[in-house]
Amino acid sequence: MLNNMTDGEEGEGGPNSQGDGNPRESSPFINSGAATSADKSLQYDGKNMALFEEEMDTSPMVSSLLSSLANYTNLPTGSKEHEEAENNEEGARPSKKPVKAPQLGTLMGVYLPCIQNIFGVILFLRMTWMVGVGGVFGSFIIVFMCCSTTMLTAISMSAIATNGVVPAGGSYYMISRSLGPEFGGAVGICFYLGTTFAGAMYILGCIEILLIYIIPQAAIFKIEGLEGPEAELALLNNMRVYGTIVLSFMSLVVFVGVKYVNKLALLFLACVILSIVAVYAGVIKTAMDPPVFPVCLLGNRTLLSKGYDVCAKVVETDNETVTTQLWRTFCDSDSLDATCDEYFTSNNVTEIQGIPGVTSGILAENLFGNYLEKGMFLEKRRVASEESADSPPTGANRYVMADITSFFTLLVGIYFPSVTGIMAGSNRSGDLRDAQKSIPIGTIAAITTTSIVYMSTVVLFGACIEGVVLRDKFGEGVNGNLVIGTLAWPSPWVIVFGSFFSTCGAGLQSLTGAPRLLQAIARDGIIPFLRVFGHGKDNGEPTWALLLTGCICEIGIIIASLDAVAPILSMFFLMCYMFVNLACALQTLLRTPNWRPRFKFYHWALSFLGMSLCLSLMFICSWFYAIIAMGIATCIYKYIEFCGAEKEWGDGIRGISLSAARFALMRLEEGPPHTKNWRPQILVLVSVDAEQNVEQPRLLSLANQLKAGKGLTIVGTSVQGTFLDNYAEAQKADQSLRKLMETEKVKGFPQVVISSNLRDGTSHLIQVGGLGGLKHNTVMVSWPRNWKQPECHQQFRNFIEVVRETTIASLALLVPKNISSYPSNGERFTEGHIDVWWIVHDGGMLMLLPFLLRQHKVWRKCKMRIFTVAQMDDNSIQMKKDLITFLYHLRIDAAVEVVEMHDGDISAYTYEKTLVMEQRSQILKQMHLTKNEKEREIQSITDSSRGSIRRKNPSASRSRPSVDEGASVAEQPEDESVAVSDPKQVRLIHGRTASSTPASPTSPASPTDGAERGQTGANPEAGKDLFNMKPEWEHLSPVDVRRMHTAMRLNEVITKKSKEAKLVLLNMPGPPKNRTNGTNPMDNAFYRDYPAFAHVQVMIFLGFGCLLAFFRLYGFGGMVFNFLTAVFAIQWAVLAQGYFQFSRGGKIHLGVINLLNAEFACAAVLISFGAVLGRTSPLQLLVMALLEVPVFACTEWAVLEYLKINDAGGSVLIHLFACYFGLGVSFMLHRPGLDDGHAKQNSSYQSDILSVMGTLFLWVFWPSFNSALTVRGDDQHRAVLHTFLGLSASTLTAFALSAALNKNGKLTMADVQNVTLAGGVVVGASVDMMISPAAAYALGATGCAACMLGYRYLTPFLARRFRIQDQCGIHNLHGLTGLISCAAGICAILVADEETYGPSLYETFAHRAPAEGDPKLQELRVLIPGLRAGLGRTAREQALFQVAAVFATIGVSALGGVLTGLVVKMPFLDPPPDRMCFDDGLFFEVPPDYDSPIKLINDTTQDSAA
Repeated sequence: MLNNMTDGEEGEGGPNSQGDGNPRESSPFINSGAATSADKSLQYDGKNMALFEEEMDTSPMVSSLLSSLANYTNLPTGSKEHEEAENNEEGARPSKKPVKAPQLGTLMGVYLPCIQNIFGVILFLRMTWMVGVGGVFGSFIIVFMCCSTTMLTAISMSAIATNGVVPAGGSYYMISRSLGPEFGGAVGICFYLGTTFAGAMYILGCIEILLIYIIPQAAIFKIEGLEGPEAELALLNNMRVYGTIVLSFMSLVVFVGVKYVNKLALLFLACVILSIVAVYAGVIKTAMDPPVFPVCLLGNRTLLSKGYDVCAKVVETDNETVTTQLWRTFCDSDSLDATCDEYFTSNNVTEIQGIPGVTSGILAENLFGNYLEKGMFLEKRRVASEESADSPPTGANRYVMADITSFFTLLVGIYFPSVTGIMAGSNRSGDLRDAQKSIPIGTIAAITTTSIVYMSTVVLFGACIEGVVLRDKFGEGVNGNLVIGTLAWPSPWVIVFGSFFSTCGAGLQSLTGAPRLLQAIARDGIIPFLRVFGHGKDNGEPTWALLLTGCICEIGIIIASLDAVAPILSMFFLMCYMFVNLACALQTLLRTPNWRPRFKFYHWALSFLGMSLCLSLMFICSWFYAIIAMGIATCIYKYIEFCGAEKEWGDGIRGISLSAARFALMRLEEGPPHTKNWRPQILVLVSVDAEQNVEQPRLLSLANQLKAGKGLTIVGTSVQGTFLDNYAEAQKADQSLRKLMETEKVKGFPQVVISSNLRDGTSHLIQVGGLGGLKHNTVMVSWPRNWKQPECHQQFRNFIEVVRETTIASLALLVPKNISSYPSNGERFTEGHIDVWWIVHDGGMLMLLPFLLRQHKVWRKCKMRIFTVAQMDDNSIQMKKDLITFLYHLRIDAAVEVVEMHDGDISAYTYEKTLVMEQRSQILKQMHLTKNEKEREIQSITDSSRGSIRRKNPSASRSRPSVDEGASVAEQPEDESVAVSDPKQVRLIHGRTASSTPASPTSPASPTDGAERGQTGANPEAGKDLFNMKPEWEHLSPVDVRRMHTAMRLNEVITKKSKEAKLVLLNMPGPPKNRTNGTNPMDNAFYRDYPAFAHVQVMIFLGFGCLLAFFRLYGFGGMVFNFLTAVFAIQWAVLAQGYFQFSRGGKIHLGVINLLNAEFACAAVLISFGAVLGRTSPLQLLVMALLEVPVFACTEWAVLEYLKINDAGGSVLIHLFACYFGLGVSFMLHRPGLDDGHAKQNSSYQSDILSVMGTLFLWVFWPSFNSALTVRGDDQHRAVLHTFLGLSASTLTAFALSAALNKNGKLTMADVQNVTLAGGVVVGASVDMMISPAAAYALGATGCAACMLGYRYLTPFLARRFRIQDQCGIHNLHGLTGLISCAAGICAILVADEETYGPSLYETFAHRAPAEGDPKLQELRVLIPGLRAGLGRTAREQALFQVAAVFATIGVSALGGVLTGLVVKMPFLDPPPDRMCFDDGLFFEVPPDYDSPIKLINDTTQDSAA
């Protein structure tokens, strides 16, 4: 690819130029030619490149690449081209000659232009004054700071300039291509303004030299005779008039042709160099022959040279004293007795040498500064003067006075323009033979040279010139000569004319360069309103830019003061240099792959130091001007950002954005955001039509109205097909999304997915949307249209899958109904309400949505109303007060209304099926705390519940199974606003057109059928029933009917209350987790709990029944009375336990788990029954059960609700309670006649076999008894294992001890029937804990031994000493082993820790889990989703509560047993007489020979006796 251009392509203005007017650069990487296909075939023909012919547009041949790199040229639209164009203007335009390669080297191309631009007006007009005022030391510091700044900037600039090919355009291009169009445009304008004001400064310096030092008589406004402000105003007016004339002339010269400026450039450069050489020559001459340069002082004050002819008051002429002109200046006459100025009279006139020479030692006097206020006299140091403090100063026009107030920062601002001009080399980069080599060397060499000159002149001026002369800015005390000119050799006029021509040349160069810089900015197109200045003459001359430059330059001329203009341009140059350093530093730190400068002597620290110096100098010069300059740059930056053309230049700011984005994303990955930082990150799912246009544009309007959350917004859609075939459609859809997002002003990102079907595409968007930690947490999708129509069935199913997927992903889901009726961003509601139906607490999302909407102008004037549903037992008035308080602490302004629905069962449904309803109730109950506690609790509950939006649903407890996710509600007609949501999902329902009905799309029944089922399935008298008798294991259809009834009732209320609302917000439970809408057997209480229930049934009715039939004549009583008592106790326990534990909404809720708990209560009654077996009537047993069950239920409720102990196997609440309750009853029913035993109190061969069968039933099913109520999973597994091991150990130990303790070494059946079961009791308290199999075995053996010894020794002891007749030995099997079990459980609790259990510790010991609001609870919930908050107890605290529960249970049960015994002992309960105890004949019809064994024994005894 060759770099040949036709005439029409010349420069930026050619007719064939493309794009935004930029010159099309020859690039080896992009084939920008417009070759035809035929040309291409010819181009590659015979080059063996046919294989890659199609890729040549983007991947050129290697040979072409190397040729383009070698022949690369990019000449600037500078002076050479314009000069050639002007020469060719006359006659026919000849064909363009081949462009010659640039030939300028480092000296001519960089070094000398920089020298010429750096040396300027400040050196000649203000350097001596700066040394005089600031002192050599202060001035040297100023020069060193400024030169260091430019040197550091030059190092940064050299790195940028050598990083690839440098385009013509200098610093603007370097900054814009490094920092982006915004910074580039802002700094480019600042650089342009600085160059323009520099032109004004040079012109003002030119006029100052002309009117003060060359032709003072040319002043239009005469200064002679004026003093003070009048003289200053006259000087400024002269500057303005002549400055305008000179500016017009220079602009005309530049307009006519830049070639004239170029031809004079060498002359201007020669003037600068010659003037500096003359200064150094003068310094050398002063060392050998100081010039005679007198200065007249009156006292210590410097006199104006025009005010005297001789530096004396009087002179002797012909022996006569004659007054001088000086006398007449200070006196009212020329006579010697005239009245003179008091200061004139008191002080003598002296004449000093103005330039004493470099060897005079004057340097010590000039070393430190002498800052002056405006109007102060120039006084020589170390010269005495007499001045009366009372006499005011007079004769202001007689002395040399300070024209401005001077201070250090002013000197910095005035001096800094003298070090600018370092960009001259980079501005000529297109003319250089090797820019990457010449720019660093030439620029740094030029700065080094000028810095040496400046610093040396500071010292030399202070060493050669008298201080009062240095401080004389305009040479008023030295006959109006230029101070630096007085030092020059051979003549002051060398400096005067040299500086004059130098300033003229610098002004012309500024007026030449500034318009071209503006033209380059305008042609880049980044600032739209400047595009007009990109046009010019046919040869590219920036005519319009020159006109604007002249106008801006005139502003500096009107200011008219060189000292005032210098700080202004200092600001702009310093800002430009600051961003050059910033560009280099950023590129270095970002380490972008294309950052490979050839100049290696740079470092990011140097660039930052240079940038800091630039910023510091800006505020040192003038904080006021610095703020203005930065304000201008900021305004331009924001203008480009909002209105400018979008450019992608691979700039560093873009790199910073990428790095910052990567850093922020990595930080987000460190952990989930705090709940206070939570905000809705919305994924908006839209559909597109066949033309790839969005079908629901109002979804984006709603997303815009929710943007107060300032979160992420992703607008996603799916295109059906394959990526290869449908990529074009996807791109079209992407453009459609971008256009709509721009129209709706939605800040976010579009995302289009191509998938084989729309369902999978939507699923992919939900799964992979976002990046890293910046992912969506909310999905917005429109309610499906016409979903009841058969042809839209798939759309409806897709919507259901979206609901399920968001539920699984724990995402909030927003479903607007009737989205086409929602307001656009241009609409305004002047009044109305946003109604929030707070049915369940969803973590705060429902409260957040109206707050976000009301931040938008559409909804701003709408008021917020919150409705909540009161339950049957709620105090509506108190509930409303509590909710108002809650909203006050949430800082939400809303009206509150409590809706009562007593005849529906919405409250029962909510309490039974959702755990989040408990959370809402908990929030409201917290209102009854103190003020401080209330604020802490509300914030804690709000933060934790809002955090639940990100967490999974808590698992349901065993006592409150939840089927929220598996429920469905029939649909309502399409014209109604319908929504349903997971507790973490929110639906927006628009209520302007219709009412709002909560429903679920998972049961697509017709409205009529659904309504009928709702009406027939619900019992109108259900609210009056004491129980809700719908078991959880029933078929799902009754639940559907119930939910439909609930939906209809709630819909009526919402329709009535929110009929006029602009918007209705509510949340409802979501669809079932299983996609078939069926019930998972293990999620059903029947399949989960019924096996354990059946096993306990066997133990109750067969195990206990057979075991209690061991008396030979009481088998009927043992089994039948057990049957009777068990059935009665279970039914009574359902009521008693239901009242204490399972009552909600005025009803006792039944399920398998309730029956299982009732059977445990029945087990306690049957154990107690064993203590009085054979000594009570059936009526007594029923009364005993009637009284024991409530005591048991109350004790159980109190211990579990308040002491909150661990008792999986029932060792405390079943065995200990039943034992001591039975012993209490037995104590009160003591029969003295039975102390020595009873004839019928023995067993038979058959009764022992039957009893052993009961033992076997209990032994086999005892693991189910102990594990029935443990936590599902590992805890239940451990319970079964430990129980089996304990029973096994007790069985083996029982057989061993029975034989060992028998005198005959035989087994005793009583031991086999009872002691073998001790292991099941003794492991009960620790059965679900990690006590190890060995510990379980040891406990079984220990419990067996205790039980065996109890039967041998303790039972007779209790009967003999305490009148406690224990027929079945329940104290041995249940009391002693129960106490051992409790002690083992307490020990196991004390040693339990996280190291052993892991996070499951807080499932096994639920009350040791952290309390709500504890950060540790959030961490644990990540590991164990759904972990419930506990009480935060320690192991020691839990153990103490266990001990308290043991003693409390024993005490309550014993007392209850004694009181029950008093009642049961009453005669009217028909107790059996002593002789009929243990005999079935009293209560049953028995066979005639049932007592034959006894008769046989009696007969045998009588025969023996006979």
